[in-house]
Amino acid sequence: MSSQFKKYRMTRKNVLLLAQAIINVHGKIAWQDYASDSPYPDQHSFTLNEIKGSPEKLERFRNEFAHQMYSNVINDEMQRLEQDI
Repeated sequence: MSSQFKKYRMTRKNVLLLAQAIINVHGKIAWQDYASDSPYPDQHSFTLNEIKGSPEKLERFRNEFAHQMYSNVINDEMQRLEQDI
């Protein structure tokens, strides 16, 4: 049973909750960059420690993954993680 959808603000704590939820659901944080001119998209990934330790990586993660806060599965996982804090 999914919990009620919660609208999160983009605070640092919530961005880290989002990162942890993505790792818990998908096993990793990874994306493909289609903006390059190479025939194959560039592969990128972050660890949770990289996001926590670097303001630039936190901001890049936020820009790339903010839309996932609106996924019901990710949102439910964020709410579960929030209860554990």
